[in-house]
Amino acid sequence: MGRRHVYTIEDVPQIGTRYFGIVDQGTNIVEVRPTSLCPLNCSFCSVAAGPLEPRRWADFIVRKDALVEALKSVVKFKGGGVEVHIDGMGEPAVYPRLVDLVQEIKEIGGVSVVSMQSRLFVLDERRIEELAEAGLDRINLSLDAVDPALARELANAGYYDPGRAMALAEHAVRNTRMDVLVSPVWLPGVNDGEIPKIVEWALGAGLGKRWPPVLIQKYVPHKRGRNPKGVKAVGWTSFWKKIKEWEARLGVKLDWRKENPFGVQKRAPLPKPLEVGKKVKVRIIGRGIFRGEHLAVPVKLAGDPLTDRALTVVSPGRELPPGAEALVKIIEDEDNILIAKPEVIYL
Repeated sequence: MGRRHVYTIEDVPQIGTRYFGIVDQGTNIVEVRPTSLCPLNCSFCSVAAGPLEPRRWADFIVRKDALVEALKSVVKFKGGGVEVHIDGMGEPAVYPRLVDLVQEIKEIGGVSVVSMQSRLFVLDERRIEELAEAGLDRINLSLDAVDPALARELANAGYYDPGRAMALAEHAVRNTRMDVLVSPVWLPGVNDGEIPKIVEWALGAGLGKRWPPVLIQKYVPHKRGRNPKGVKAVGWTSFWKKIKEWEARLGVKLDWRKENPFGVQKRAPLPKPLEVGKKVKVRIIGRGIFRGEHLAVPVKLAGDPLTDRALTVVSPGRELPPGAEALVKIIEDEDNILIAKPEVIYL
């Protein structure tokens, strides 16, 4: 599989790449990605995280101060009433400065909610309490099966314990100010029988003190993700039909399309200094997450976190050394996630 590099990111723009940093989709919810590391190898992972993935050749950990300073500028640009959601191409709970990160995010003027997506099982009761004390308002618990054997099979990790995650969620809602919602991915033909069990557990455990207790996700294949054999994605019509069936069977609301329980508002998207077709001279920082990808930054930076960008340079079959420069052309710029191809490489 080859050696995987782990980079510590500090003096690099925090916007522009899906690997780490800040992702904005034009709303008052801003996503923060402190690390891409993950201890699991879930068979349906949309970002192909985990130690066993042969397509990954790098991972990232962001210095807390770099992330927080950039986030301050983004929140100011967005205005008040911002939710910061800690997520990423990995498991946020393994981030070593997580409690400090939560506390400093919550102290930013204009941040009203701090939430985190997590499988939770790597934490303990004391760390849950520390996160609540630091200001974490909600955990979105990723839990796709309560049956231990099936859960371990889906996680592709014999050490994964769904019962541990459930116990920690219960501890959070019963002993702290934090709320927990559970967000299973429905894998048609695989965990159909587990979804009702998860819903019933969530209601009995007291999840949903402030937000919905359950938010079922649709399985969507991704070209860079893992798509397990035998699992066929259903269309949205079939998905919502199944949700309605579970609602009727369980007597609980699961379809939140007509409500807005998370207070999502449209906000001006961040500026787009680099768009499709534009050419820019960049410096290679190192590998990107996937083989053939490289992390780069423009040679000329303005020193402004709102306009400076990191980029992913795609160069299949050729590893570009750190420090090399290249003239690249932007080929994707969706939500300021910038993908580029080299036109000229200066070694």
